Amino acid sequence: MRAKLERIAAGKIEYEKPKMSLSESLITLNCRPGEKAESSFTVTADRQIKGIVYASSWRMQVEHPSFSARTARIGYSFDGQGLWGGEEIEGEFCIVAEAGEYLLPYTVRVAPHEEPKEEGYAYFISADPIEPLPEEKRSEQPEEVLDVKIIEDTEKKELTPGEALELADQIRRGRRPEAQGFARVKEAYERYGGSELLSAICSILIKNGSTDEESFSWYRRGVELELKITNLYEYFMMSVPGTFAEAFPRNLLLYFLMENTLNNAQKALLYANVIRFQPEDGELYRRYRDRIEAFMLDQLLERRLSENMAVIYERFLVEELLTIDFAEALSDIMFLRRFRCNDRRIRHVQVLYEQLQQKITVPLSHGEALIPIYTPGAVIVLVDEQGSCYTSSVPYTLTRLMNERRYVDKCRELLRYHRGLYLYLCDGMSRCHVITRENVENYKRVLKIEGFTAHYKEDVRQEILQFYYANQDLDDLDQEFFVTETTRMTPKDRARYVEILILRGMYGEAWDTIRAYDYSMVRVKLLLKLAVWKMRELEYEEDAFLLKLCLHIFREHKYNEGILEYLSGYYYGSVAIMEEVWNEAHEFELDVFDLEERILGQMLFTGQVKEEAYGIFEDYRALGGDGLVARAYLTWMSWQDFVRDEKVPEGIYGQLAQAIAWEAGLAPVCELAYLRYLSGRRKLTESEEIRAERMTKLCIQKKMRFSFMKPLLARLGRSELLEDKTFVEYRANPEHKVILHYVIESPRMKNCNYVAERLYPVEPGLFVKEFTLFYDDRLTWFVTEEDEEGEHATPDHSFVEGGEEPLVTGTKYASIYEMARALSEHDMPELRRQYGTYGKKKFLVETMFSLK
Repeated sequence: MRAKLERIAAGKIEYEKPKMSLSESLITLNCRPGEKAESSFTVTADRQIKGIVYASSWRMQVEHPSFSARTARIGYSFDGQGLWGGEEIEGEFCIVAEAGEYLLPYTVRVAPHEEPKEEGYAYFISADPIEPLPEEKRSEQPEEVLDVKIIEDTEKKELTPGEALELADQIRRGRRPEAQGFARVKEAYERYGGSELLSAICSILIKNGSTDEESFSWYRRGVELELKITNLYEYFMMSVPGTFAEAFPRNLLLYFLMENTLNNAQKALLYANVIRFQPEDGELYRRYRDRIEAFMLDQLLERRLSENMAVIYERFLVEELLTIDFAEALSDIMFLRRFRCNDRRIRHVQVLYEQLQQKITVPLSHGEALIPIYTPGAVIVLVDEQGSCYTSSVPYTLTRLMNERRYVDKCRELLRYHRGLYLYLCDGMSRCHVITRENVENYKRVLKIEGFTAHYKEDVRQEILQFYYANQDLDDLDQEFFVTETTRMTPKDRARYVEILILRGMYGEAWDTIRAYDYSMVRVKLLLKLAVWKMRELEYEEDAFLLKLCLHIFREHKYNEGILEYLSGYYYGSVAIMEEVWNEAHEFELDVFDLEERILGQMLFTGQVKEEAYGIFEDYRALGGDGLVARAYLTWMSWQDFVRDEKVPEGIYGQLAQAIAWEAGLAPVCELAYLRYLSGRRKLTESEEIRAERMTKLCIQKKMRFSFMKPLLARLGRSELLEDKTFVEYRANPEHKVILHYVIESPRMKNCNYVAERLYPVEPGLFVKEFTLFYDDRLTWFVTEEDEEGEHATPDHSFVEGGEEPLVTGTKYASIYEMARALSEHDMPELRRQYGTYGKKKFLVETMFSLK
């Protein structure tokens, strides 16, 4: 790695990284408990590269981590010593190479334990059918055809308004068959309109008890026209479609303020509409407010829940209204979800929890039901008319109605032994328990609630014990928890035993146990205590197993200063992980100098320098980092800026200025990047102007001239140094063949020549061609680049020399330029004056400075 950094610091940067590939994208390895499994993968590149391989697990060992070749076989072995059997261990190889950093994940499947297993607890046994559900058989019998006798008593094709009213009245009185004339009455209304005809239509629909969606459209018209029809507003409410999402008419809302004979579902619909569409400071909302709140409390005690009731609860149910009775009712309904299934054969839905003794069975009504969902582990089973059970082959949907998180804290204060509430509090947020001082009381109450399984209560009891072991005096811990033989323990029991050892302060025995077996199932919080103890025992010396343990703890987001300090000092691997360690260690104000150097060095080695690296570099410099890594980083960023023309952090230029002032021995590309930065600044300090002039002169003397120098020299008052130069610059891989095709046209020349000239990089990746143009000269050019895929050409470019301001520098070029201007503008007096001045200067120079 050092040799690569020295090349970068010297400005020898590869324009394109090597291309590398891996023989595997995912490694799957099989292993038997107590044995080793070996295999390998291959790293291939388009040219010889150097690299090193790291493994994330202490069980995975790489035979020869370092490699330098075009094709390298990486052998590895997995140690299954101490594994029980049946585990599936995941990890990753980190390949750090000149071609980049690659992560290769692996999965090790350990063969099942050979000894008979103790039967585990099972709360439900079910298997979906192999065959899909049979399709519903449709009746092939033709639909019954109703024989309706048509009475031809009207010969006219179109009814007059009067006839339509008369026909509607006959239908309403039952004197004419509705099927014959009602459609014609509605057609007449669409044609003529009229409140009387609409009133007749609504009356007929109300008489027939129609509540379909078409009837709603007629009721809506009647309500909007404020027709005086008995039960019109009630039938409007009974026929509102489920997709209706508009504010109810104001007259309807006023009507139900005076006379409200709606049932509970219709009231909920009405009140939900008021909440959704009426402004809270409006008159109607204020008049409805008390009614809605009283209705809500009544419905809550009755455990009523629907989409409309959910809207009402969301707006009006506040913690201040909750008493014990209301909290108990709320806890019964706030975890309910709307279940929908379109398969008509499904008759019941069952919800099963491994924590509960009994399953919950709810019948379906029109394919819907409200079912309680307390935890992410709820198992939903669909039962058909034959009693068959399905868990995944029949589609269904679940809809959350209430936001239970809003009320759980208040309900917990009021209720001590509500089964569903405490199941949610303990398991509703996660599949694993995290007991704290704030929630330990929840778990203690679980032990006193009926309905939980003995297995679940036992797990909770053990976790409560471990919590108190970790936070209270352990002197009274019974000796029966400590054993001398751990071979026959299951991984879970062994992990629990290690935890007890740690809590009791028996760190030596705990360390020997995890060293012989595993630590993946031990609580990370306790592993942290063990790791800190071991670090102190080793006096913070490097230990490979301890380092992997610290990495495991950190990746589980549990760490302290000791873990961060150990990782900062010894961890090599993924840059992403090192960055995470650096971020946390930096927050703890730890010494991260060595870690910063490793991060920056690895980024430069792989050619994957991230934007976030500048913060690390800035801190590294503040801690005194001014050696090879610092110079290589500044050179890399300068190369990205000047050669690649990519944006770099603004602070880089300040670092460059400081390093240039200290004469840190930077590569030329650093000075060029800094000069180009100064050329874009609106205003320069006096010291910056002096430095810029000195550096630019040195570059010109070294024949390193670029387009940005011309405006910079003009600002410095030294435009004569490059005023006769026009530049064409092109950025490409220096190994590619670059040809500039150009032609210079001048009004003072009758002929012009086409030229094709191969360019060579002035700075690796930057090709430059200089031209001397006079007034009104036109340069036209394009570039062709030849690579492995063939030849590529750029569009044509054109430039006409023609500055508005005269050149007054007094140089030979300036005199000729102004003569060319006068000639192009046909200003003969000016041309003669310029020519005379030029002749005098030439005579004086040849006379006074001639060599004899």
